[in-house]
Amino acid sequence: MSDGTIIELSSGTKPSCPFYLGDGIGDRLPEYLGHYDFDEFYLVTSEPLYERFGRDLANKLGRAGVAVNLITVAEGEQVKGWPQLTALCERLVAAGATKDSVVGALGGGMISNLAGLAAAMVYRGLRFVEIPTTMLNLTDGTLSNKQAINGALGKNQFGVYHAPIFIWADVAMLRTEPERQHRSALVEALKNGLVNDAAWFGRLEGLLADGVGGIRDDLLGVCHEVVRSKLGILELDPGERGTGIILEYGHTVGHAVEFLSGGRLLHGEAVGIGMCAAARLGIRLGVTDPEVLERQEHVLGTLMGSPTSVPEEFTPERIVEVILSDNKRRAGSAVRFVLVPEIGRVHTVDGDHETPVPEPLLKSVLADA
Repeated sequence: MSDGTIIELSSGTKPSCPFYLGDGIGDRLPEYLGHYDFDEFYLVTSEPLYERFGRDLANKLGRAGVAVNLITVAEGEQVKGWPQLTALCERLVAAGATKDSVVGALGGGMISNLAGLAAAMVYRGLRFVEIPTTMLNLTDGTLSNKQAINGALGKNQFGVYHAPIFIWADVAMLRTEPERQHRSALVEALKNGLVNDAAWFGRLEGLLADGVGGIRDDLLGVCHEVVRSKLGILELDPGERGTGIILEYGHTVGHAVEFLSGGRLLHGEAVGIGMCAAARLGIRLGVTDPEVLERQEHVLGTLMGSPTSVPEEFTPERIVEVILSDNKRRAGSAVRFVLVPEIGRVHTVDGDHETPVPEPLLKSVLADA
């Protein structure tokens, strides 16, 4: 159980921000907000999350003298677009937000992205705080400074980098989260090991030998380790302009199948499919040791029960079409992939961490995936 201890970390990005991690630390949020001068606090969340966590949080802030204004939004990747972003921006202005206000994003990655992007746009930038309620957002999404919405042709096509003033990571909020959501988050944790730390991948492989239950029994300890696994990469490249691209392992195909699923696939599930597709590409190119794919499929499929193959209804042509509209698309005719030759290391040529893959080869691999 919690003793109220707060582990203080830094987000590792540029600009960095404080990352406060604990278990049952909600009572201390007013104290940490009190380090900043602001007029009012605008809590952006969904109605279910407000009932589950937000009401109690707002009451605690209110008792500490913080003026809390509630704005609820719909959840889901299918509504993470321009109409809801525009509505949120207008509602913040209509509710009286000023340049001295602070926005609080209470939710998973979708709400964090929406609220963070709105905060970046209103009056050319309001301060905001991230309060993640999902394991994936706590251990991965909040560490990026990336705020974005989806476009008609792909995921996260419109956005900016806008750092929160701090991240409030209370793992007590994760205990009611379904196990499927935790599995999704752990895919990103596995990815961190695959691209940078073989020992961390092996540790997770061992922790997952008996399923996800053991990890759920030690959420604070495991989340701390997962955050550290990503910070170890971000510290090498705080601006994510060089080495940081290795964090995109599995995301090229992963983002495409997530977008095409319309929310049926969770982010981590889609990235797991993308990691296996990348491994198959690497094997075809003679870059990747087949053991990489074998261990990925064992951990993802056997130990975690997550999908490892592209859904049959998504044709190679449609997946490539979405990839070509991806927010990370660069010039040239080839699609670029982060490839892993062996667990803990990324394939690099002349300092480039991405490998060009011809479209015919990509479609061939996707057809067999």
